[in-house]
Amino acid sequence: MAFQFQCPQCANVLQAEEFQAGQQSYCPMCGVMFLIPTPYVAPASAPDAAYGGPPFPMGPAPEPAPPGFPAIGPAASAAASGFPVVGPGAAGQTRLPPPPAPAFDLREPDLLHIPCPQCKKMLETPVEMLDQDVLCPHCQAQFQLRRRDSVEFKRKKQQDAEIKEFKAGKTWLNLAIVVVVLVVLFLGALIVWDVFG
Repeated sequence: MAFQFQCPQCANVLQAEEFQAGQQSYCPMCGVMFLIPTPYVAPASAPDAAYGGPPFPMGPAPEPAPPGFPAIGPAASAAASGFPVVGPGAAGQTRLPPPPAPAFDLREPDLLHIPCPQCKKMLETPVEMLDQDVLCPHCQAQFQLRRRDSVEFKRKKQQDAEIKEFKAGKTWLNLAIVVVVLVVLFLGALIVWDVFG
């Protein structure tokens, strides 16, 4: 289940899954590395605390399927799919845990941060408001919200340029290694030719 927390450096609101708690990640706004905190769990309500045990499930228990009809539910769907089920399910079956998700979300953010061209104050803008004329709440300057002016767009463009530069450098390094190996082989062949030829 997803939960929200704040970046320890810039207090930007971030989101993660519960199983990601304790994993290392970075803030997409300020770039600081941190460990994802454990989610806050609200204390049990008064009736559950007085009882002292786990709360009872609400609603009626599911009934088994009548003969001749397919069963419905997690155990039936897992049995029909042919995949093993780990955890509570039909007798003798185990349910596999879900695959881990990345420590940070790679989707486009719901809010973009665009500086006002006049007062340079940062404005949080929903993606739906892009390409609209707006008034800055700080200086009342009118300007158009454009994706290319956002901090996120500029950061992504810079990261893409760094990746492209890294790949180009790696290609040149591999080419230089190949040339050095060929020169060494050529010199070795000349030495062998000179000694035995």
